[in-house]
Amino acid sequence: MSEQLITATPVNAPDILMNQPLTRQVDVTLETKILEPVSHNYTSATGGRTVFVLPASGVLDAPNAVLRFALTAAEGDNIIAPNFSTGLAGCVDRVTLRCGGNIMSQTTRAAHYMNIKQNFLPHAVKEGVYDARHLSSHSLMNRVGNAKIATSAASLAFQQLYNPEADQVNEWGRTYVPNGAPPVHRVQRSKCLQATAANTPEAVIRLGDLFEFCNENKLPLLAMAQVEIEIEWLACGDPNVVAVNQLNSPLIDAVIPAAANNAAPAVVNRGNVVMNTPTLLLDYIHYDEVEREKIFNAVNSPGGMRLNFTEVLHTRGINPASAAEGQVSSNHILGMAMKEVKKLYVQKNYSQVGNGAGEINNDFNGIKTHRNELYKQYKSQQIPSESYNLLVNNERLYDKDVENPMVAQDYLSQCGKNWTQPNIAYDTGNYNVSKNRIMLDSSFTNGALVTDFPSAANQANIGASKRYLCGSQNYIGVNFDKYNMLGSAVGNGVRLGSSPLEFNYNRLAVAAAGGGAVGAHLGPVELDFYVCYRRSMIIRSLGVDVSDA
Repeated sequence: MSEQLITATPVNAPDILMNQPLTRQVDVTLETKILEPVSHNYTSATGGRTVFVLPASGVLDAPNAVLRFALTAAEGDNIIAPNFSTGLAGCVDRVTLRCGGNIMSQTTRAAHYMNIKQNFLPHAVKEGVYDARHLSSHSLMNRVGNAKIATSAASLAFQQLYNPEADQVNEWGRTYVPNGAPPVHRVQRSKCLQATAANTPEAVIRLGDLFEFCNENKLPLLAMAQVEIEIEWLACGDPNVVAVNQLNSPLIDAVIPAAANNAAPAVVNRGNVVMNTPTLLLDYIHYDEVEREKIFNAVNSPGGMRLNFTEVLHTRGINPASAAEGQVSSNHILGMAMKEVKKLYVQKNYSQVGNGAGEINNDFNGIKTHRNELYKQYKSQQIPSESYNLLVNNERLYDKDVENPMVAQDYLSQCGKNWTQPNIAYDTGNYNVSKNRIMLDSSFTNGALVTDFPSAANQANIGASKRYLCGSQNYIGVNFDKYNMLGSAVGNGVRLGSSPLEFNYNRLAVAAAGGGAVGAHLGPVELDFYVCYRRSMIIRSLGVDVSDA
């Protein structure tokens, strides 16, 4: 991203451009545009790119602008579904906002960052709003074992949580088994992709969920140079690659795949899709002449008009593989010298390539810690006995390393309101068998665990909620803002000096009980860092300048 220095005193943006309530009455008219791209291409095996040019008219209500698109399944109806975590929003890889050819804002791995942000929202919003918009699956239900309670049977749990998309459960504490056959669980058909464009569901994604800039500001397009939005799409499915080797796709099998311990999941569909032509649904606000004059005067002033916003930088690190069981430490230089840092998020997953390929199907006490066929790559897995610390301006942020998961969850919650994932999705108690059974894993009748119905051969079809959801939303978060409500105000974050931001990470590499690769957790751990920092944009009539000042 090009960066230029601010050489004149800029004028603050008028209050009508801030995403906040006004203290005065303003007369406006609203105009809604359905905007088609100037260029679009997409191939399921390689991804694609879409470019929109925004009309220079009025003020764009950027926080409420939405992207709309749909996928049709080349393999047939009701056999492919979006992943549980981000839904079809997972198709968005990188988004870029340009003005006059200069990059205003850019978010890499946009869907991953969106997944972090949405987990600060109330669970009812995720389930009632985002699941409808993105076709994701955040619903959780509580199954009470009525028969166990009636007989006062001694058991590990009287109730279990489950995701109804992963496990369909009937009454009396028994997992649904149709006519004695092996249980088959599937995503509801309203979320599945269809083979015809007229029937397939459509995804709606707010630009404010992809760009922090669009979430904080309105764009005065009437006084700006040409503004473009570029969207780079992730590949979905390669028809030339077998289904079990499709690792980096936002789509899953609609039938929840069975998977025995330390075995590859029974996925059968490649996820080959066709994308329709995406559109933007934009609301333009037209103010009266007095308000328009304020915007033009600010933009045409010698210093231009200033907008502060939050940018998100993505970088990666590797906690290396280990040859034997023991602690593995790594130090990661994140840079950001002389920048005002606001928040840091860390996503952690076992590598599925290179040295990690041999462990890709391993699990830990029945939990799929490596490959997750419901969340795909849109997760952050809890790693056994992990701890972390940071160096900020050459000083340790915490007096001792953060190793208690609930302390880490508290620090993460300080980045927003509250982290609204259930406790078991964040902390598994180092994959403690008793704790993880709060998630649905088996069938009960009359207070006893059923071991012969369904048969042992069919047990792999039960309890996908436990197998895939436990410990899958264990992100690390550090809040540098003084007050979250002040947003991107100057000085709200922590200004780093000449020393870079450093992240220290430790975890336990676990060897398999019988040796070898099956069941081992010795492979490398990939760390994805999302650093939020404040930037300033100076808007002039012929373009924009972006700076860290």
